[in-house]
Amino acid sequence: MELEQDMRVTSDDLMHRLDRLRELEIEKRQLTPGSARFRKLDRDIERLAAGVLTKSAEQEQLGRQAGAMLEQTGVASPPIADIAPRRELYVILGEWREAERALAAAAPGTPAQQDAQAAVQRLRDEYRESYSDASHDTAENSVRS
Repeated sequence: MELEQDMRVTSDDLMHRLDRLRELEIEKRQLTPGSARFRKLDRDIERLAAGVLTKSAEQEQLGRQAGAMLEQTGVASPPIADIAPRRELYVILGEWREAERALAAAAPGTPAQQDAQAAVQRLRDEYRESYSDASHDTAENSVRS
């Protein structure tokens, strides 16, 4: 599951960088070559292009890992487009709070209480995992910068 999320996050990041690269290049085409803004965009484009190469290499490595997993276990990863993106922490936290309120309002021993308890646990686990992943990603990005 972690490999799948890594593939999705890397692909999303690569697509975002490519979109931004295109935007900057379109803007640069409208400027006078050699102007201060043109030169700044040159530097920004070069930095983004280097990031695209890095992300492409990461994708290739993740693809090799997925291939090795398939050979070892016979289990194939789904296409990246089918992997759900990681949900934002604030969304999970909002749902968790709502589930906590539903749990507090539910009568003990009822199906509503059991459903709310299961939702609280699921959202707590999802939040913990997403927070840990986000913290790990932030630490990796600060090391690379």
